[in-house]
Amino acid sequence: MRKKMYLALIILCGSLIYFGCSQDTTEFDWRQIESGTDTHLYGVHFVDAKRGWAVGTAGTVLSTTDGGTTWTASSISKDTLTQVNFTTPNNGWIASIGQVHYTASGGTTWSGQHQIRSQSRPPGILDIHFVSTTEGWAVGGKGTVLWTENGGGRWESLRDLSDKHLWGVHFVDPQRGWIVGEEGEVLHTQDGGKRWVRQRSNAEQPLFSVYFADVTRGWIVGTNGLILHTANGGRTWLRQKSSVSQNLRGVAFHDERRGWAIGEKGLILHTTDSGKTWNRYPSPARHNLQDIYLNKNAGWIVGAKGTVLRSY
Repeated sequence: MRKKMYLALIILCGSLIYFGCSQDTTEFDWRQIESGTDTHLYGVHFVDAKRGWAVGTAGTVLSTTDGGTTWTASSISKDTLTQVNFTTPNNGWIASIGQVHYTASGGTTWSGQHQIRSQSRPPGILDIHFVSTTEGWAVGGKGTVLWTENGGGRWESLRDLSDKHLWGVHFVDPQRGWIVGEEGEVLHTQDGGKRWVRQRSNAEQPLFSVYFADVTRGWIVGTNGLILHTANGGRTWLRQKSSVSQNLRGVAFHDERRGWAIGEKGLILHTTDSGKTWNRYPSPARHNLQDIYLNKNAGWIVGAKGTVLRSY
């Protein structure tokens, strides 16, 4: 009897160890979803677990109300749409070439909210991020940095912060944010954008995306498999080994330990130890992946040729 109990205890402990170790590896099973379009998709954002939007070339806007199982397509212009951000189910913004579009109807109708005036071709607005229902930031080419405090009723241009092509912006709270761009550019504010300072990234290549899990721990991804990490709010940035050479276009974390990076040719990398180790994750995609968005226990990835991946 004692021998049987001992054997059962071994089996139970083994099961707990197995499931404990494998829980995160089976937590997300990325599957490709039929998007209904073959246009390139550059941005994705969900306001909750059900309602989300994706944007891309030829003014394409995809929307879903069932967590990404099915998508409805529309078009708001002929321009390439680069990023989308919603603060409520009704209020959302889309970035494009030199313009910010706005909806107050959940995407039923869109209107041009801000236009960058330029004697030559206006710069692309490449990323947009709202820190509250009214305060938002947008960045883009030629050092473009835009800020609004009233939901886009007025966008203010912050000049002379950078002359670099700026690719990504992320705020961890209304006060502390980061902007990344070409030639290893990293800008940081800790007073809501009143003052921006340059942080030393120790990189000279384009940086495409930045994400902070909290006020101290953040990650940046860029060309040639580059992953940078900070544990002190960006005072020092250190390289993490990715073991890949493809360009990485997006990064997002569930918490300070579990994160994802995505890039060319369907590449998906995953870490469960804050990036000390990054491992290739099984990917159903073959085309370039451009953006990733996580919402609690769900996730979505978009990319070229209408690629949409959803986690299960």
